Amino acid sequence: MGYMLRNTDKRRDPRLLMPGARSVIALVLAYKSDRLVQGIAQYAYGEDYHERMKRMMWNLIATIKALWADCGGGDNDGATLTARPFVDTAPISDRHWAVQAGLGWIGSNTLFLHRRYGSFCFLGEIVTTASFDVYDRPLDQLTGPCVDCRLCVDACPNGAICCASSGAPMVDARRCTSYNTIENRATALPAALQRRGYVYGCDICQAVCPLNSNAPAAYTLTEERKRELEMLRDADEATFSKVTKHTAMERIKYAQWRRNLGTTRQEGCS
Repeated sequence: MGYMLRNTDKRRDPRLLMPGARSVIALVLAYKSDRLVQGIAQYAYGEDYHERMKRMMWNLIATIKALWADCGGGDNDGATLTARPFVDTAPISDRHWAVQAGLGWIGSNTLFLHRRYGSFCFLGEIVTTASFDVYDRPLDQLTGPCVDCRLCVDACPNGAICCASSGAPMVDARRCTSYNTIENRATALPAALQRRGYVYGCDICQAVCPLNSNAPAAYTLTEERKRELEMLRDADEATFSKVTKHTAMERIKYAQWRRNLGTTRQEGCS
């Protein structure tokens, strides 16, 4: 994931992405499913979050602009409000801004944890030229749910969750099932990788989280959609492309899908 090393200055300074930016509005969209499909991470069940969330954010921006015009531009001297949505498509640190907005904490598995929805949520930001009278503040990390909890660390079958030299939580992507089944483009997966039946992504560290256990379901997986996802194991390339179109699973090619399935079939799913 070499792209993570690029544009580090822009990740925490949106003014470098949008000149004149004065505020960041951090947003979350919960996605926990009401039931599961074996072997596929929950975030990939429905419509691609990039498309769905950005569409919702443009609607929100339109509403904000209308309200802004009605109140004469707030404390911005009546200036026209400019706003731009970001959903994991530009070098902006989603987790950082969600934490700065007081929406939650960074978990031991490095995922963002919302106070109600846990880590089963998508993140996005609206960067705007507007300024506001009051801004939210970060929550105390030391009062978060991970202080005395190691369930996700101990549950990872590959020991991918560890600590950086600074003591901050870190994931070694080379050992992570989610990274390897999605981002790893090699023709074969690491022989030592333990995937517990996962063929796209992995939810193991999320499934054991007490905060996630208490989070409400936010996505209804229809019987038709569940059947489509389950049938992907035997799908040809055309069917795979059709079923995964406009979903997060478009991230991988059919060859990667077959690679993931082949290794799983040798190991056996549990």
